[in-house]
Amino acid sequence: MKKKDLIFYAGAAVLMAVSAQGVSADELVSNEATTTEGNQVQAEKAPEVAVAEKSVAPVASNYVAPANVTEQPVAPVNKAAASESGTPSVEKATEASTTEKEETPLPSNTGSTTFFNTGAHAPAGRSTDVAVQPKSFVDVSSHNGDISIGDYRTLANKGVGGVVVKLTEDTWYKNPNAENQIRNAQAAGLQVSTYHFSRYTSEEAARAEARFYIAEAQRLNLPKNTLMVNDFEDAKMQPNINRNTQAWADEMRKNGYTNLMFYTSASWLDENNLRKKGPVNTAQFGLQNFWVAQYPSPKLSVNDAKSLRYNGKAGAWQFTSQAELLPGKHLFDHSVDYTGRFTANAKPAADPTEGSLSGKIDIVNNDTMTGRFDVVISNVKAPNGVRTVSVPIWSETGGQDDLVWYTANRQANGTYIVNVKAENHKNSTGLYNVHLYYVQNNGQMTGVGGTTTTVAIGKKNQTPVSADLTIAKSEKDGTFTITAKNLQGFDGYKEVKIPFWSHANGMKDIIWYTPSRQADGSYTVTAKASDHENADGKYEAQVFYVDAQGQNKFVKKAFIDYTATKPANAVAADLTITKSEKDGTFTITAKNLQGFDGYKEVKIPFWSHANGMKDIIWYTPTRQADGSYTVTAKASDHENADGKYEAQVFYVDAKGQNKFVKKVFIDYTASKPSADLTITKSEKDGTFTITAKDLQGFDGYKEVKIPFWSHANGMKDIIWYTPTRQADGSYTVTAKASDHENADGKYEAQVFYVDAQGQNKFVKKAFIDYKNQSRPTGTLLIQNNNKDTGTFDVIIKDVYSPKGVQTVQVPTWSDKDGQDDIRWYEATRQANGDYKVSVKASDHKNSTGKYHVHLYYIQNDGSRIGIGTTTTDVEVRNAMTKTQAAIKNVNATNGTYTVAVDQAPQGRQIKNIRVAAWSKAHQENLYWYSATPTGMHTEITVSANNHGNEAGNYTTHVYVDYKDGGVEGFNLGQTALSPRNQKVNPQTTYYSQRDPRWAGKYYGVSNVDQSGCVPTSLAMTFTDILGKTILPTTVADYLYNNTDSFNKGEAGTDSDGIVAATRNWGLKSQLINGAGGIAEALMAGKHVLAAVGNSQFTSDPYTHELVLHGYDNGRTYVRDPYNSGNNGWYSINYLHSIKSKDPMDNKLGAPFFSIFA
Repeated sequence: MKKKDLIFYAGAAVLMAVSAQGVSADELVSNEATTTEGNQVQAEKAPEVAVAEKSVAPVASNYVAPANVTEQPVAPVNKAAASESGTPSVEKATEASTTEKEETPLPSNTGSTTFFNTGAHAPAGRSTDVAVQPKSFVDVSSHNGDISIGDYRTLANKGVGGVVVKLTEDTWYKNPNAENQIRNAQAAGLQVSTYHFSRYTSEEAARAEARFYIAEAQRLNLPKNTLMVNDFEDAKMQPNINRNTQAWADEMRKNGYTNLMFYTSASWLDENNLRKKGPVNTAQFGLQNFWVAQYPSPKLSVNDAKSLRYNGKAGAWQFTSQAELLPGKHLFDHSVDYTGRFTANAKPAADPTEGSLSGKIDIVNNDTMTGRFDVVISNVKAPNGVRTVSVPIWSETGGQDDLVWYTANRQANGTYIVNVKAENHKNSTGLYNVHLYYVQNNGQMTGVGGTTTTVAIGKKNQTPVSADLTIAKSEKDGTFTITAKNLQGFDGYKEVKIPFWSHANGMKDIIWYTPSRQADGSYTVTAKASDHENADGKYEAQVFYVDAQGQNKFVKKAFIDYTATKPANAVAADLTITKSEKDGTFTITAKNLQGFDGYKEVKIPFWSHANGMKDIIWYTPTRQADGSYTVTAKASDHENADGKYEAQVFYVDAKGQNKFVKKVFIDYTASKPSADLTITKSEKDGTFTITAKDLQGFDGYKEVKIPFWSHANGMKDIIWYTPTRQADGSYTVTAKASDHENADGKYEAQVFYVDAQGQNKFVKKAFIDYKNQSRPTGTLLIQNNNKDTGTFDVIIKDVYSPKGVQTVQVPTWSDKDGQDDIRWYEATRQANGDYKVSVKASDHKNSTGKYHVHLYYIQNDGSRIGIGTTTTDVEVRNAMTKTQAAIKNVNATNGTYTVAVDQAPQGRQIKNIRVAAWSKAHQENLYWYSATPTGMHTEITVSANNHGNEAGNYTTHVYVDYKDGGVEGFNLGQTALSPRNQKVNPQTTYYSQRDPRWAGKYYGVSNVDQSGCVPTSLAMTFTDILGKTILPTTVADYLYNNTDSFNKGEAGTDSDGIVAATRNWGLKSQLINGAGGIAEALMAGKHVLAAVGNSQFTSDPYTHELVLHGYDNGRTYVRDPYNSGNNGWYSINYLHSIKSKDPMDNKLGAPFFSIFA
C-alpha cells in the first residue's frame, strides 16, 4: 500500500489540503485556483459483463450469449464528497418560472472545459435547417490519460471523426499526454485539432498566452493549418473579453496560425438561446467560428444532438461531457460538427491488429544474475482487432501463488513488451509459465498461446544503488555545474561518468564527462553551453558508475532549463559546402560574418551523418582577402561515408568560448570499389574456399582482408583471414568448419581492402549454407493421428550417423501414471529411406492425452545415442456418447444454483466450460462463469450476487470447448430465483493512523501517519473479531520486525504483510476476485481489507487501504483510517471499480482480502 511520502515532505499544510480533496486537478500546481477538466463527481461503474471474474483459471472466449449485452447507467457515488474537491466550471439553470430557466453567474474560481445543463427549454437553440456533418468529435486532456490507437479506432467505429487535444494552459502548463494523444489519433486516421485553456485578463497577457501555445504546437511539429482553439471560460476573463481575445487572435495570425476557433459556454455569447445575453461579441469574431458548450440533458446521445441541432449557426456544438464512448474509461466531452472544420479531414486507418488470431512470444534478455527477463510479443492480430495485450506469468513453485497479470506495452515497431522481475514473483527460480491473452476491441478476452522459460538469480546487491544528482547553471557565463553526492551501493566501482546534453539537439551534442572527486566524497564537473551548441531549452545529465567488469551502470538523471545570453548584435554568417565526388573533397566557406566582435578565431566542425559524429573533425579555416573563411575536407578522412554531411560554423569569443552561428548540409555519394566474391564448400571435408577476383577501385591499397563467420554463432567465431594473391590477380583462402565450431546453417564472408591510411574499406559480402556431416541427424514427425481410433504414425526422416545406423528405436509412453505404459518400438525402413512406427493407444493401457515420443539409434559399433524428442495428443472418441449438462441444487432464497457438466467416458475431451446467465430482458445483468475441468464431473455455482442480486427467471446457456477445437452449446432454460437481502450490521471499532499517540512513530523509510494505513486497518479488524484491543503500533511492530513487507525499501505494506499478520493473530485470510466475491464475504459476516487507487480516498500515484464490514443491498460500510470524514456506506461495485492496480497491492493476484476466525 503506497502512501503520500512526497506530500509529507512538502509540508503538513499541503498534506491536509490533499487529504481533504478527493479528486485530482490537472497535473501541475499553480498559484491560480484549482483547474479541473471534466466532471469530477465519482461514479459507480457497472460490473464488467463480458469476462468472468470468478473463473477457476484464465480462459479465452470468442463466444457471446445469444442476445446483445447493454450497459447499466452509472450514478454519482457521493455528491457531497465531490463538491469539496474543487468546483468544475458549470452552467447551473435555476428555475425562474414553471416554463423557463435563468442562468446564474459562473463561480470565480472555475476554469474547466465542461458545462452542465443550461436548460432543456431553449426554443431558439434548435436549427433544424442547418446541415450536420456525419462524423462527431471529442476533446481530450491529461485527465483522459494516454489513449491507445485501438481506443481511437473504437471511437472511429462509433462515428467519431476528430479529436481536439489540449496543448497548454495560461503560460505555465503543458499537457504531458498531448504528444501521445496526438500521434495515436493520427495513426487511427482521426483529424487532430488542438486547444489552449486561456486565463488572460489583459491584451499583453493574451499575446503571451498565444506565443506559449504556438511554441508547444511547433515543438510537436503540428502544421500551421491545424485548427487552433481558444478555450475561454474563466469568469475573471469577462471584463474586456472582446479586446483581449482580439489581441490573442492577432498574435496567432501574426505567427502564421490563421485557422482559429473559439470555445465557450452559450451563456457567454451575445447571440444565444438563453434569457440573458453574454459579453462576447460574436459579430466581431464570426459566430461560425465558435464551438459552443450547452447541455440540454446530462447524457444526450449523438443522434439526438444531430436532431436537436442547438447553436446551429455556430461552427460546432458540445452537447455532453458524460459520453461513455469507451466503457470503463474516462468520460468524454462529445460534440457535433456543423461546418466540417473538426472532422472533414478524417481518414480512418485500417487496424493493423485485425486479422486471423496470431501472436508470437519470444523470451529475451534473460539475466541469470538479477532474475529478470523480457517478453516480446510480435505478429499481434485478432479477428476484432486488439485493444490490450495481457501476459499472465507465474513460476512452477507453489502453483499460481505468484501469478501476475502484466499488460504489455506497445513499441514503435508494432511489437509489445513486458519486463519481468523475479522479485515480483516471490523471487522464485526455475521454470516460469508465460501465457498470452488479447482483449479484443469488442471486449472479448481471447487466449493465444504460451511458453516457458527458466529463471535464475545470482548474488543480489545488499545496498540499493542511488545518488543525489543536481545541476546549477550560470546563464551569464554559459556554464553548468553538475554534482553527484550521497553515493550508495557503488561497491567495487572503477570510476564515475556523467553524460550531459541538450534536448534541443536530440543527444547529438552529448559529452561523457569524467567528474572530479571532492573531499566529501561527491563528484562534480563543469560543462560549457558552448560545447553543446549554446542550445536553449531543457538540458539533461545522468550519472553512471563503471563496475568491476567495466560495465556502465545507470543511477539517476536530472534536468535543467537554460536560455543562452544573446549578444547585443545579431550573429550571422553565410555557410556553404561544394563537393567534388570525383576527387572526394568538400570546400566549406563562411562569409558575410556579422556580430563577431572581439572574436579570436573561427572553427568549422564537419562530419557524416552515416557515422553519427564518430568521424567529426574540427577544422580551422583560412581567412581570405574578402573576409570570408574557407577549408577543404576529404571524404577519406570521414570513412568515405555516403549520405548527408553536416558543417557548422563557430567563432571563439574573447573568453575562449565556442559560439555557434549556423549549420548547413550536403549529400554525397563516394566512388565505390568493387569485386566478385565467391564461396565454395566441401561438406565431406568440412572446408570452404573463398575467392575475391575482378578487383576494381583498389588504388593504393596495402592488402586484402576476408572476415568469415557462421550466423549460428552470431560472429563469435569470426576470423579475419589474409588471402593469398594468385597469378591472375585474384585472392583466395581456405577456411575450416572446425575453426568455426562446425556450426550448421548460413556462413558469411566479406572482402575488405586496407587503404593507404591503414583503414579497412568494405567492398562486398557473400553467403553459403553448410550442413555438418560429422554428427548424427534425424527428424521426428507425427502423422495420421486418428482421434476416433487412438492411433498415430511416427515418421523419422534424415536418418544419419557417422558411425552408421544399425537400428532405429522409438520409445513411446503416455503422460498418465509416469512411464508405466512405455514401449520401445523398432522403426521399419521405408522405400524412400524414411523410417516408420505405428502406435495404438490400446498398446498403452488405452491412455489418452499427451504421449511422449523419443528417438534413439543403435550405431554400427553397438553404442546407443539419443537424437531427439516430440509429443502428441491422443484421443479415443465414442461418437454415440454425448456430454451432459444440467441444473441442480437450486436455492431460490439464497439466490444460487449449480450447473453440472459431465464428460462422456469415451467422448470428446473437454478443455473448458463457460456459462452465461442473466435474468433481465436485454441481458443487462449478464455474467460469464468459467471453469477448467479437473475430472469427468464439473460443477459451477451461479449466484445472484453476480447479477445485481435481482429476483427473476435466470436463463442459462452452457458452452463446452473441446480439446479438438470444437464447441457444443446447451440451453438449460430458465431457473427462478428470489434472493433476499442478507443485511449484516457493521462493527464500528475505529483507529486513525494520524492519531498523535503514534502518527509520528517511524518504521524504516516512513512513519505511521504517512504509510500506516494497512497496520491501522488490520488493528481495527483484529479488535472487531477478537474482542480485545489491538493497537496500530502493535501490528506495525510485528510487521516491521518479523516481515519484509512494511516500509522496507519503499513506504507501505504489500499483500504478503496482510496474510502474515492475519496468521500471526490466529485468524484466516482469503484472496477475493470480483465484486460478487466481496459481496459474498461481507454477507457471511467477514471483514474485507480493500486497497483502492485514485478516488475520493486517495490521489495518484498513491494507494490506500480501507476496512469493509457489513452488507445492505449491494452496499457496505467503509472505515477510512486516514480520513474519518469518508466513513460511511458505499456501493460494492464502486469500491471494486476504484481498486488499486499497484503491484504491491496485487502481489498475490488481487487487492482484496477477507479476514475471519
